[in-house]
Amino acid sequence: MSAQPFYRITLVAHAWHVTRPRATLDHAFASLEEATAFVQNDSDGSAEYVELVADNIYMVKKLAPL
Repeated sequence: MSAQPFYRITLVAHAWHVTRPRATLDHAFASLEEATAFVQNDSDGSAEYVELVADNIYMVKKLAPL
């Protein structure tokens, strides 16, 4: 896996919250696809993986390259 810090995407109620590496501010999106697109755009395509937390399940998701 990548040595760079991960973005974290967490399902909270009915919204997907994205937390940047080393940041305290979350960004909320209506769908997982929108949250993933934000991560890819925000990282300029350099993020290879994201942490994904939904329904008390923790996963690491590999992102498709841009």
